[in-house]
Amino acid sequence: MQQTLWGDRLPQRRKKSVIPLQTAPPYSITGNDCQILGHTLREWDLAGCSICIDCQAKIFCPRCITAHPQDENAIAVLCERHEERQVSA
Repeated sequence: MQQTLWGDRLPQRRKKSVIPLQTAPPYSITGNDCQILGHTLREWDLAGCSICIDCQAKIFCPRCITAHPQDENAIAVLCERHEERQVSA
């Protein structure tokens, strides 16, 4: 037990029980969403790489970097910065 400056004993604090949050598993609408609808990407990192949330495929932007730094079979997809923008008139 802890003591105060005057010698009084302090009761021990209760430890907070932490319940870990569980993430929901990804679900598929068609059974093969990435081939039909396209990959669902996470945020782009500084190297111009990302990962598909559904199929865990490694993806890179070919205009940011010429090849994925870790996976030679990575898929080339343009990032938001290099996509063609449609101008609304």
